[in-house]
Amino acid sequence: MQLRNPVLRWLTLFLTVSCLPLYAQTTVDVIQDAGLEEPADISESLVAKGALPLPTEAELRERLSYLSSCVELKSHPVVKGYIRTYVQVKTEKTRTMLGKRLTYFPLFEQKLKEYGLPADLKYLAVVESALNPHAVSRVGATGLWQFMPATGAQYGLHTSSVVEDRSDPVKSTDAAARHLRDLYNLYNDWALALAAYNSGQGRVNAAIKRAHSRNFWSILNYLPQETRNYVPAFIAATYICNYYTSHGLVPYEPDYDEQLTNYIKVYEGMSFRDIADATGIDYQTVKTLNPGFRRDYVPPTAAGHYVILPERVMPAFVRYLNSLGSRAYSLESKDNYVNSDLGDGRYWQRFINVQQPDHIETVAQKVGCNADHLKAWNNLNSNYVYNGQSLKILHPVYVQKHTPGRVEAPVQNTSAAKPKKNEATTRPTTTTPPERTTVPPPIIVSLEDSPRKGEFQYHTVQRNESLEDIARQYATSAASIKKLNDLETLKVGMRLKIREY
Repeated sequence: MQLRNPVLRWLTLFLTVSCLPLYAQTTVDVIQDAGLEEPADISESLVAKGALPLPTEAELRERLSYLSSCVELKSHPVVKGYIRTYVQVKTEKTRTMLGKRLTYFPLFEQKLKEYGLPADLKYLAVVESALNPHAVSRVGATGLWQFMPATGAQYGLHTSSVVEDRSDPVKSTDAAARHLRDLYNLYNDWALALAAYNSGQGRVNAAIKRAHSRNFWSILNYLPQETRNYVPAFIAATYICNYYTSHGLVPYEPDYDEQLTNYIKVYEGMSFRDIADATGIDYQTVKTLNPGFRRDYVPPTAAGHYVILPERVMPAFVRYLNSLGSRAYSLESKDNYVNSDLGDGRYWQRFINVQQPDHIETVAQKVGCNADHLKAWNNLNSNYVYNGQSLKILHPVYVQKHTPGRVEAPVQNTSAAKPKKNEATTRPTTTTPPERTTVPPPIIVSLEDSPRKGEFQYHTVQRNESLEDIARQYATSAASIKKLNDLETLKVGMRLKIREY
């Protein structure tokens, strides 16, 4: 039907043209960020010249045999298709994901262990979201573990204009662990539990009934297409996170402040800027580590919210929390927050020598760190350590109280020598750390002498922001901002004075 009214025709054309870019961008983001994609074609004719190498059938079988998993790690055409997606099709996205594993895998392992679940279930989040906490699927599944609203609510994850618990790494991981535990208790088989995580119990139960079998590979043809690919995708994720170096993939590794983190439950309201000022870390680091807060502030709540920060600033943050109100906060083990070295001002390193072959997981447990961290810090290409290797371990320099104006000491270049390829493997034993370069003490600048005295902190008004929203971000009052700017009407794009330095 044609629109005869010229005004209606013009309005329809305007809305169509103006909305197309937004719709296209949203669709691209959704496809890239979440949801199980179709595996890439593994035909050799489609491999681009100069592409990163793929494993042969023999290599894939052999490498999978070295890995332990809660599911049978089978070589399958769909597994190969997903490996090609990781290596040759979505190479940049894979490098980003491999870097983010250093932020999220330690948390995943901690929560899975807490509920008595296999540690390799951490690879499920790779399949679900590529470790992007902001991922949203076409149907509204959100976060690292891609919870739908109803399932999220069932496991205590709430959504509002201020918080999105499905994007909260701590809350969503805890909920995912409980959900996976419930599914396993139902099927007593991890492959079926993973299939139910993807498509729901109803579809899996129907497939079991039609196939007269409780074996995932036997009921495969009775499952939806995406669920058929789900366990093979999990196998491919397990493979790529362990053998990415064999394919020339170099992860985009985050700063150490995003690798060595901890979290604490808080009940008071505070802005990200308050947290940054109290701890001395970068504002963007606070924002990156806490994706569950939509407005860059932690709202007050009786139930509590988790705040994730670099472990090194936890003492300073607890001191700040204790200044807010009557509630008393403390660290679980104060003995763990004592500095034994000043390193580069943020982190110090020690070295251990290994004396017999061992798996990287075993070594990490003995020295008290994460296996993925140990591999990244030492550029290890294997899950095993070799005789005579010297392994570097990083430790935080704890900030007990942040002093404004503190200038960090320069980073010292004391990286460990690379292990030789032909050295035999060993059990690690702690040795005396090598001699370190003397680090000058931090320089304290008096606030009275600050070169910024008399300047103002500013904020540019964004769309859909209220004066109250802005005030909460900066831990000030709407009346104060209004008075400081002689403000009558708030408009998008306005540059507001927040406070004087």
